[in-house]
Amino acid sequence: MKFTALYSRLSVGDEDRGNNESNSIKTQKEILEGYAKQNNFGNIKHYVDDDESGRFFDRPAYSAMKEDIKSGKVDIAICKDLSRWGRNYLEVEKAIEELRQLKVRFIAIHDNVDSINEETLRFAPFLKGIC
Repeated sequence: MKFTALYSRLSVGDEDRGNNESNSIKTQKEILEGYAKQNNFGNIKHYVDDDESGRFFDRPAYSAMKEDIKSGKVDIAICKDLSRWGRNYLEVEKAIEELRQLKVRFIAIHDNVDSINEETLRFAPFLKGIC
């Protein structure tokens, strides 16, 4: 059974940590889980890169998620916003296109990007937070 990948990332961890996880990551996970539940996306799996820069795409959890996507285990990938996916707009655009080619739905909640609706992808890489 395929699962829904929920991706969270924070480049600089905050000082207020509980259970070794930053508050920002906790908040992202809550947002992602709430969205998945609200939209009946089941069988979720979290991928978390805490203290990882978005400028590079060799992040541990991102790489693990990418391998699961390539092996056909994922049907939907969701992040809070595009800046969590990455900070390099060319790489983000390339990653979104790769997901489309693999028939994986991509959603960036706060940027209203959903690959099921191609119109939402038109200016996705140019939204705030991506440089």
